[in-house]
Amino acid sequence: MAPRGIPGVARNCWAGALIVAIALRTHRTHCTDPPEHFLLQQKSECHYTNSTQRVRYLKRLIWGQQEICYYDSDLGFSVARTELGRPIAEYWNRLEWLSYLWASVEKFCSYNRRRFKNITVDRRVKPRVKISTLKAESSHRPSLLVCSATGFYPSEIVTKWFKNGQEETAGVVSRELLHNGDWTFQIQVTLEMKPRWGDVYTCQVEHISLQTPITMQWVAQSDSAKSKMFIGIGGFVLGLSLMVMGLLIYQKSKKGYLCLDTGESRAAGSDRGSSTNLLLCD
Repeated sequence: MAPRGIPGVARNCWAGALIVAIALRTHRTHCTDPPEHFLLQQKSECHYTNSTQRVRYLKRLIWGQQEICYYDSDLGFSVARTELGRPIAEYWNRLEWLSYLWASVEKFCSYNRRRFKNITVDRRVKPRVKISTLKAESSHRPSLLVCSATGFYPSEIVTKWFKNGQEETAGVVSRELLHNGDWTFQIQVTLEMKPRWGDVYTCQVEHISLQTPITMQWVAQSDSAKSKMFIGIGGFVLGLSLMVMGLLIYQKSKKGYLCLDTGESRAAGSDRGSSTNLLLCD
């Protein structure tokens, strides 16, 4: 019988020793050599549904890569999946062990939920949203607008496309939700479009971390409008450069004038016998 001092650890070690002994005995029975290396895994899982009001506890025993038996709190007893797991399931179905497993819903699942609730159930990370464009290779095919939402948690998110205030459903494709590996997610939702000048496309993202949805806009512009905009920007930059150059030239010419004026002043002072020196430039 397992020691009573540390029930959880002792029972797990007892079960592990038992399964190893059974596995070795099985190989001897079938006149086969046991493997040089083997892996015994025990996994405990807590499944929460209906906002954690209902909890399901699963205890699984895996030999190599095959599950050999498991306990399900919804069933209330253990079930063998293979002949190797049958003695373990019978052992787990003893009253002493079952009483321990029955209590695991509260002692393991509910306890861990309360302990880690702030970093799991209550964790909220706001998404970052941006819009990008993908031009079609052919002029006869529609271009794509891509709305990217990244770095959010939990994974549930709603992304909608609007054109001039009206929701778009045709041509909207949602890509697969991706895990970032740091407890955050990202997703892309694309919209096929054939924009006309002045059309306003809006990406709206709703998430539990947001008090109000995030909206990003993209305004369609004609090629001539874009050209005028670039010309305007170029003209502004050129004008600013010329103004700065003119200001520098003016300052240099003014400085040269002051130096000349100072030299003349020193010459006049020497004629009058004055010893005053004015240094107004380098």
